[in-house]
Amino acid sequence: MQKTATRIVLAKVGLDGHDRGVKVLARSLRDAGMEVIYTGLWQTPAAAAKAAIEEDADVLGVSFHSAAHMTLVPIVMQELKKLGRPDMPVAIGGIIPPDDVAFIKSTGVSAVFEPEVSMESIVNEINRLAAESRARRAKEVESKGLDRWVADMAGGNRAALGRVLTWVENDAKTGEAANRITGPAQKTLVVGITGAPGVGKSTLIARLLKEFRNRNKTVAVVAVDPASPITGGALLGDRARMTASADDPGVFIRSSASRGELGGLAPTTGGMVHALTRAQIDVLIIETVGAGQNDYTVRQWAHPLVLLLMPGAGDELQLDKAGITEVANVFVINKADLPGADRLEQQIVETLGPKRPVVKTIASKGTGIAELVDVLEKSHKP
Repeated sequence: MQKTATRIVLAKVGLDGHDRGVKVLARSLRDAGMEVIYTGLWQTPAAAAKAAIEEDADVLGVSFHSAAHMTLVPIVMQELKKLGRPDMPVAIGGIIPPDDVAFIKSTGVSAVFEPEVSMESIVNEINRLAAESRARRAKEVESKGLDRWVADMAGGNRAALGRVLTWVENDAKTGEAANRITGPAQKTLVVGITGAPGVGKSTLIARLLKEFRNRNKTVAVVAVDPASPITGGALLGDRARMTASADDPGVFIRSSASRGELGGLAPTTGGMVHALTRAQIDVLIIETVGAGQNDYTVRQWAHPLVLLLMPGAGDELQLDKAGITEVANVFVINKADLPGADRLEQQIVETLGPKRPVVKTIASKGTGIAELVDVLEKSHKP
């Protein structure tokens, strides 16, 4: 298993609504030890490029099955250039006729995978492009690139922020982020969102993004997903649930693999928070992996800490146990249209006391989101 996993963004650009093929590819690349960020269906070229620079991907992979590649590939390349990252390798796949390959490569695309190419060839080529990408990045850091990125990041440049976060994640030594990323911390509201798998964290965050943006706040998300204990690869799919904000310049989303860390976060989440609170961000949301009672590391970096619960997921004895329920600042009962929501609210108040807010939401419908944001802003301790 290589020390630094290849990071690839996979985007379905255009009006093609078929994602089975790209999901098979995503799982195969994950099983090959890569960190795969899947952005979801119906992405615009601008959204795909924006995702790639925020994730600071080693490679941007774009899949087409709708015969739109001849029109859209040049636009993807233009968008990367517009965002200051014409150097990012781009790989194109899907239903690509052989006669179209030469034109696609002429736009600056690094690789074109035709339908008959083997998975082994795809993996090898993506790893090769990623190695070249990381080598270029290392040379830039040596030539004071990091200092430039930090300065540009502080001025609001999101491509520079993506590059700084990659340095934090892959190269910074313990404590080095605080020494190299200087400047005063802003009065950023840092919200931790945690809860068991399937409780609706990503869907809730997608709604929070829209509500904070309606209040004219710039918002960033660090979304942590588990990495494979076998290959080290990860399928980072939280972006796919936040597509409504994919084109919004006031929203920055960064996916992060846990890389073997316990407690619900990644080893470098703290360094990322340090950087993001110096990057013109009003609200930072940290989404943990699907967490259990003992996964409360996020409390070191976030206040308020929000614990999502849902009706029918356990009896009231669970609320008495030590761990995450002790340190949560706000309780959210999501999927509150299910039977038992009122009873769960009553149990929380009876067991844990009335001082900590309890908010009922139906994230899929947007119900209760404005009320939750009111609570979060009131809980802010700059």
